[in-house]
Amino acid sequence: KWRQITENERKILARLLSSDFPGRDAIQEQVDNSVVRQIDANGNLEWDVGTSPLANSNFRIPVEGEFEDVDGVTIHILLHVVNGLVTELEVYKEDGSLVECLPKPESLRLFSPT
Repeated sequence: KWRQITENERKILARLLSSDFPGRDAIQEQVDNSVVRQIDANGNLEWDVGTSPLANSNFRIPVEGEFEDVDGVTIHILLHVVNGLVTELEVYKEDGSLVECLPKPESLRLFSPT
């Protein structure tokens, strides 16, 4: 079922988008005007950004974040952009187990290929 993003999801995205990279402003506009649906137990989100402007991104994953779950295993959060549109927020743990607790957004360590 499609829904608006939650406040915590919005804060995580704001943290991811606090990094400067090509296409960031268009991605922000897409996020602001979109709906999502959760596609698995880890909190992966599929995006419907409607007719938002395309992002000029040279990378499928223009930004990602990581942090440690409560059990100490690293969790990765990747923002996927395909053909200029946000398509997915991917969340996974390095050991393949289920995410126990999403991070406080300020604890995310950010990485960008640019």
